[in-house]
Amino acid sequence: MRHLPTGVSVLTVSGPSGPHGVTINSLLSVSLNPPTLLVAIGHSTRTHALLSQAASYAVTILGADQAELAARFSGPRRGFEGLDWMPSPATGDPVLAGGLATIECRISDRVRVADHTLFLGAVLHVRSAPNRTGHPLVFVHQSYRDLSTTTTPPHRM
Repeated sequence: MRHLPTGVSVLTVSGPSGPHGVTINSLLSVSLNPPTLLVAIGHSTRTHALLSQAASYAVTILGADQAELAARFSGPRRGFEGLDWMPSPATGDPVLAGGLATIECRISDRVRVADHTLFLGAVLHVRSAPNRTGHPLVFVHQSYRDLSTTTTPPHRM
């Protein structure tokens, strides 16, 4: 799967000890009508324990210039200290500032698959950053990439 590029986002959720976030690349738009997202979270993670008890989550889609933020939430230091964030309008979950977009979801279903749970989220609120332009952060071949450096012209389907 290292050959398949994926977008990079930070999933955030409110927990009993405050806000929690984790870098994800398992974000999928399942349906546009009604708008539904899917995230896959491993059973052995703290995030799984929090989402298992939560009613909602938020996702911040990261820009190509936010690899440091992705690395922060994929490592042991996942705290929010020193970061610009706010409670989301729809759910109160933490939302990181500066991303390309944020999506707030109410958890509508949980499906156990092997050592992960698929958390399906009914989309409650979507916000694109009004003054933010640029490419999304992508993960491929075990590293973060910037799509703006590609030399292949886009192909429309």
